[in-house]
Amino acid sequence: MVDARLPAEWLGSIRIDNLSDRAFRVLAGALMWCNGQGTDGSIPARYTKYLHPDGDDPAALAEIERAGIWTRTEDGYVMDGWSTGLRQSTAAQVAEYREGSRQRQKRYRDRQREAAASHVDPSNATGDVTRNATREVTANVGSGSLSETRKKSAYASRNITRNADSPFCREHPEGTTEPCGACARARVAHAARQSTIPGLGWDCTIDGHKLVVDGTCAVCDYRPEQSVA
Repeated sequence: MVDARLPAEWLGSIRIDNLSDRAFRVLAGALMWCNGQGTDGSIPARYTKYLHPDGDDPAALAEIERAGIWTRTEDGYVMDGWSTGLRQSTAAQVAEYREGSRQRQKRYRDRQREAAASHVDPSNATGDVTRNATREVTANVGSGSLSETRKKSAYASRNITRNADSPFCREHPEGTTEPCGACARARVAHAARQSTIPGLGWDCTIDGHKLVVDGTCAVCDYRPEQSVA
């Protein structure tokens, strides 16, 4: 189906305003008929009776001709400036659009058949790939990634565990004036061990280890590394 256009500039146009209501209705009918038939504004005389419900109206046809909207020919009328002044689509443009639409529909049906043959839901295939790829990139790449966080966490634990008897981390065995989270944790663990008096009825074999923040025991010599063998 092809639609006819009524250009916005016709509202207030002297040429259009001077048409009678009957002539304007014939003009609108002519636009619709030519678009529907793909004649690019050509109307044979035998079809002018379809332009108005009451049939041919010679006065209205002549009125439109005097307004310079169409020109009389040997076998009817030709509307002037079909694709320019009247702003209507040409038959070639309509055919090109229809062919493009047909090709798009064909490609869509081909994708549907391929998806059905491979048992993949086409509505979810792209989304799944996008979500999985994005999740992998977000989680595992960059300074804020999970893998980077795990490495830092494991590294910090090693610094404390392997230097459990020192208030400093492995990277700063003599201490440092720079801010160091690993040193801070080592100092907390060291202070906890220093302030704990072994014994006092505490038996690690019965009561379990009394662990401090670095995972070591404040009562006995238990160290997490010793349990891995």
